[in-house]
Amino acid sequence: MKYIFLFFILNLFIFTSCEEILNEDVMSENVLFVELNASQYIVNPLDSSLTGKYERFSFSEGDTVNHDDWDVAFRGSTIIVNGGVNSSADQPNRSGSAAVYIANGIMSDIKIVDVNKLIEDGATRPAIIDDLGISGQGWASYNQESHVLSPIAGKILVFRTHDNKYAKMEILYYYDSEDPQPSQGDFGGFYTFNYVYQSNGTINF
Repeated sequence: MKYIFLFFILNLFIFTSCEEILNEDVMSENVLFVELNASQYIVNPLDSSLTGKYERFSFSEGDTVNHDDWDVAFRGSTIIVNGGVNSSADQPNRSGSAAVYIANGIMSDIKIVDVNKLIEDGATRPAIIDDLGISGQGWASYNQESHVLSPIAGKILVFRTHDNKYAKMEILYYYDSEDPQPSQGDFGGFYTFNYVYQSNGTINF
């Protein structure tokens, strides 16, 4: 009976220790979930270009902002960063040094920022390609039958923020419904994403 009791105590200690380690790992990621409405846009039927409002987001504030210290901005399927130059006149002013690249994998796989891959927005197009999945180099793909735009699984956006901190983001949904029906009025531009933000400037997650 004494050995059974000792075995029970030992297993309880191991389980508790493992649970604490697991919780520490989860807590260290500081994964935050955000819902953001970037649906205030109009599509030009002639060339599929967009006009409308960009929703600016700050990783440090964890919310949309109206000031110039933003990191990433969304309008429909277009995503821009607060670094580089404008590719259209209606984009918000850039006052920072933000940059981005797309990594392949799952969030927990991305443990370090490859600073050599970071790209600022350019005069001809944003750093994040917005071509409805034609090249496979962007974050989303478009289904011509269902007319649904969906995030491509395993595409993680890695950012340098406007003030040289770092973050990683996974876009989960583009609609306010998990099963969108555009023919019934479901409208895109409602982002749900999770992210991890490193406020101390380290490139390690």
